[in-house]
Amino acid sequence: MIVNGSDPGVLEKRRELASTALFGAVLEAAESAPYPLRLCPDASGLELGGTEPVAGRPNRSLMKLFPIGPRRFAAFFYKRSQVPFSRDRFAYGAVIVEESRLDAGDVERWFRWLHEGFPPETPPPRIKRAFAFTVPDD
Repeated sequence: MIVNGSDPGVLEKRRELASTALFGAVLEAAESAPYPLRLCPDASGLELGGTEPVAGRPNRSLMKLFPIGPRRFAAFFYKRSQVPFSRDRFAYGAVIVEESRLDAGDVERWFRWLHEGFPPETPPPRIKRAFAFTVPDD
């Protein structure tokens, strides 16, 4: 479920995302997911974050879904730096997905991994630790 779904900025972001089939499908899956997620309205693409504490600390896990080519997208899993002025990100990997081959089971695993704070023993299927594309900053 998207916990901040009624915020004005989030409502506008949802309308924007609905115009792309893959964003719309992932957003719909997030709305019906058993995990509480927050939608980041100011980010480019679709960005979701975990909301529940992990091991007694705030869940800083983020997933950014963005296009990397015609009908190809990347789901990038990361955490922002804890240093207030830093723009650094700690990458946990990325999954490349074809728009026509989106698997609902895989998406649910993305959300669970995000919710759990990226435990190393349960990464999503087909995760890549090295990739040849630039991840947008915002």
